[in-house]
Amino acid sequence: MSQLQEFCFTPSEFAKLARIDKEVLPILEDQGLIETFRRKSGNVDRKMITLESAQAYFHRVRDAKFQGMTFEPEIGRRGDQPLTDVAAGPQVPILAAEEVQKILDRLMDTPVAHPPHHKKQMFYNVKGGTGKSTLTAQYVMRASMMGYRVLAIDLDAQGHLTLNLDVLDGHELPTIYDVLINDLPIQDAIISVSPGLDLVPASLGLCNIEIPLNSKPRREYRLAEALERVQDQYDLIVTDTNPAASILNNSMLVAADLVNVVCATSPLSFHGMSLVLSTIQQMEKEFRRQLALRIIPNMYDNREVISQEVLGELRSQFSEYCTKTVVNRCADLNEATKRRSTVWSVNARGTAANDIDALTEELLFT
Repeated sequence: MSQLQEFCFTPSEFAKLARIDKEVLPILEDQGLIETFRRKSGNVDRKMITLESAQAYFHRVRDAKFQGMTFEPEIGRRGDQPLTDVAAGPQVPILAAEEVQKILDRLMDTPVAHPPHHKKQMFYNVKGGTGKSTLTAQYVMRASMMGYRVLAIDLDAQGHLTLNLDVLDGHELPTIYDVLINDLPIQDAIISVSPGLDLVPASLGLCNIEIPLNSKPRREYRLAEALERVQDQYDLIVTDTNPAASILNNSMLVAADLVNVVCATSPLSFHGMSLVLSTIQQMEKEFRRQLALRIIPNMYDNREVISQEVLGELRSQFSEYCTKTVVNRCADLNEATKRRSTVWSVNARGTAANDIDALTEELLFT
């Protein structure tokens, strides 16, 4: 069972995720938009918000936004009169219905009220060791926390995304090989990892996909056609690709809306960027497509001169593609990988959590 299923937010963590002021939370709770519970932590009785409650909040906000609706203060809670029920506790502001209405209306203007700008995304690099699978795992977990219905697809035979998502029996499960080569319906290869997050796992069998895929008709379109059958069920589809210029990766380039190239801030990783961009440009020309592209500087260490130099070169040579967010080298990411969990379970206020949070918002909404 994925540890993400048991994840809970403190009020501060939820407010940061929802992009709202912490002071608004008692009003949301009073209006039934979120639910809290008490958890004993040492000698402290802390208020917490479950993953399911957080996701339900985001679903309600987006549904209202999509339908052009607004929330109305519930009669019997605040109604048309200021709150006077002392049982609600002193932490609940005493506000009239009009004031509550203004607060509820502002929820519609937060970034998380919108769908992702690019639905089908891939994390890509022809070089290994750039931290691509780790970022993919943290990204899809964070997106699912925000109430998006996410499908993650592991296209790497090493199965590191599968492992990061705490699926340890991937070698026994169907993979994208079965979908593309054996004509298994993609629905039958999807497993649930946690609420809002599904996965098509990977295994070593994917090492053998290139030759049979090469002999299939419409080989470059088979993955795109498979994704079309399930894309209406998800808000976001994200793939972790193998570190090679392979037919399978080219198939995902045909299917994707956004390519997230993960570049470690090291000389060899930077040197390989020319091959990566050349591969993408070749594909765009051959298939007459125009892909959105982001280059994510990863494993940055501001104590190292070489790391600073590579980041400077990335921003200089690829300024139109380089993300504003730089993911720093941080032990929290390694610890999260070790635990097969999120960086927020390790240290919700740490550098890694802040970096992934900023990166997630940038990749979702820009």
